[in-house]
Amino acid sequence: MLEEPIIFVIIFIVSFTLKYLYNKGQFGYLNPLFLRLFYVGVIIHELAHYVMCKIVGVETRGILIAWRSRTTGERSPHGAVGSHPPSFIQAVFIGLAPLYIGTWLIFLTLAIALSPDFNIYMRVISGIFCLSILTAAAPSSQDFNNIPAAFSSSPANSWYQVLLLFLSGVTMWFILINIQVVFVLDVFFYITFIAIYFMFKLSFIGIKKIIIRLKIRNFKNPRESKISPFLRRRYKPKKPVRLR
Repeated sequence: MLEEPIIFVIIFIVSFTLKYLYNKGQFGYLNPLFLRLFYVGVIIHELAHYVMCKIVGVETRGILIAWRSRTTGERSPHGAVGSHPPSFIQAVFIGLAPLYIGTWLIFLTLAIALSPDFNIYMRVISGIFCLSILTAAAPSSQDFNNIPAAFSSSPANSWYQVLLLFLSGVTMWFILINIQVVFVLDVFFYITFIAIYFMFKLSFIGIKKIIIRLKIRNFKNPRESKISPFLRRRYKPKKPVRLR
């Protein structure tokens, strides 16, 4: 569980180095091959952004995948996901989605490629797919720039989300150290962390509503309780019509 951040860093460094070497033309005759692998990686990269937008509740306006640059016309695989401005925590999840999702896909495809239980064609395809994901697993500079931009768009709400993350992290650390809970799968660790995050969020929302109620309530002249709908109406007989 604790080794996962190290794995993410390694995947990021390898992916970033591959793109850097390609931009410098260090692959020579292998450049066309890398370009095609990178194009498949870009598709996975943008799909990871798109899926994470749906998970965190950010409305999307479509996804763009292009093989050539619109300005120069040169072969330059790139993509983008149009979406409404996210909050700080949403921008963090969306920006880092290619690294997180890509890492798990790399492990999955690598396991298939190295397993003798699959036929040779499946293993070769998985190996190529693994290399493609690795070429574009690192978040782009624009992905990183979106995070501080989202923070500065609403600093108060961003600091509030940082506080929730801090409280969730402290609570999770307390659970792991003192209660010694064992998570069978790593995914349960993340689910528990998210559940703790929303527990604190809903608690603060409830406290806020109580404070607002107390502020608007007039204790000097309290409103009378409207209990009339719960009372039975008293029967009042009408006077008979007088005959002439």
